[in-house]
Amino acid sequence: MARQTLTAVVEAVNERGVKVNGTWHNFSSYANGSDIDRSVQAGDTAELELTSTGWVRKLTVKTRAASQNNGQPAPQAPSASGTRQLDATQYTRLRAVEIAAPVAVNFSEDLEAYLSNLSTLANWITAYVEEGDPLG
Repeated sequence: MARQTLTAVVEAVNERGVKVNGTWHNFSSYANGSDIDRSVQAGDTAELELTSTGWVRKLTVKTRAASQNNGQPAPQAPSASGTRQLDATQYTRLRAVEIAAPVAVNFSEDLEAYLSNLSTLANWITAYVEEGDPLG
């Protein structure tokens, strides 16, 4: 498979790569620093040059999401069919667990202690997001 260039709406972004058309593509460590526009955000339309194995060698933002242009909400990127959409509370709880997991493992001797610490941390983070800072 040869290199491929595609233009699509970015569905999600993290420090390692972007998700387009339902597939994650990680940034290549061999790409020149200026070849990948890391200011890309979900909702942006981007042109990606992919290696034969799917790594992003070049990323250029073609159109910014509407929220970046005029303060209006960005249009929702198309999701894969059959994907369950999370409401705000479910998303907050999922992110809280994701954030708390590496911390909880550092303070746990066994699985039961880990789950207890994870639950406590995730509940605290969720309360912080939903209700504000409980410490004042």
